[in-house]
Amino acid sequence: MGLIFALLAGALLYFTIMGITLALRERQTAAWMSSQARKVTMADLVISTMEWAGKAQREMPLLAALSDKLHEPIPKWLGAKDPGRDIWLVRKELYLVGGFIIGAVLLESASMGVLCGIGAVLLPDLLARDRYVRRQEQIQRELPDVLDLLSLSLEAGLSIDTGFAQVAEKYRGKIIADSMARMLGEIRFGARRHDAWRSMTEGLGNAQFTEVIGAVIQADSMGVGLVQALKGLATQARIWRRQQVEELAQKAPVKMLFPLVLFIFPAIFIVLLGPILLQLTEVMR
Repeated sequence: MGLIFALLAGALLYFTIMGITLALRERQTAAWMSSQARKVTMADLVISTMEWAGKAQREMPLLAALSDKLHEPIPKWLGAKDPGRDIWLVRKELYLVGGFIIGAVLLESASMGVLCGIGAVLLPDLLARDRYVRRQEQIQRELPDVLDLLSLSLEAGLSIDTGFAQVAEKYRGKIIADSMARMLGEIRFGARRHDAWRSMTEGLGNAQFTEVIGAVIQADSMGVGLVQALKGLATQARIWRRQQVEELAQKAPVKMLFPLVLFIFPAIFIVLLGPILLQLTEVMR
């Protein structure tokens, strides 16, 4: 254990010193070239150190391929908050080392340290994935009602932008409505309408909503009526949501099988067969 901690401490110290040196040199050179000397903050040093360490490690083909494969779904889960492959790789290494040290020191066991390190590496990505899945499910639940209100607004003679404003006001606090409110704010500040619409779909990352906005953009460009198209898309969204609920209902018995076999059936057997076994043991005595 002592040798492992010494090697880890030496490696961390080496990478820290080299990263800070390179970061200072890079920042000073950039400030000199731009003639704008700027104070280097601790956050700049940390980010530069992590970028340098990640790039240095990703020069190894095997590690680069592994990190790219593991990092592939992360941008979809985190969106604009994705730190990038280099920083993500170094973060994972720090989580692994930190989890190992905490687990080994607090629990006084190297095996528990390894488990804590693996948990520290996997847990953030699992939480991000779970949050992404829940967000997409919420968008799917909101989409039919949003399309119905949007089609009703267009039937009443309102423009598409006013229809978006009605949705944002009616369903304030929900994911799609808040995205539409931000999109309308971008338009008011000078963004092009279609660009703002596409930016909204990229932020939500939902395939069905992207299809809806694509149809809206095409119809708006060609001057075609949108009411019937939106009603059809709302019907399709409801059918898809009903199919998803039916699929989950069909999967429920399979998911319940494991807890039934592991927890419920043993308790039932103990209650039913326990008295009989006790009586048999008394008779046999």
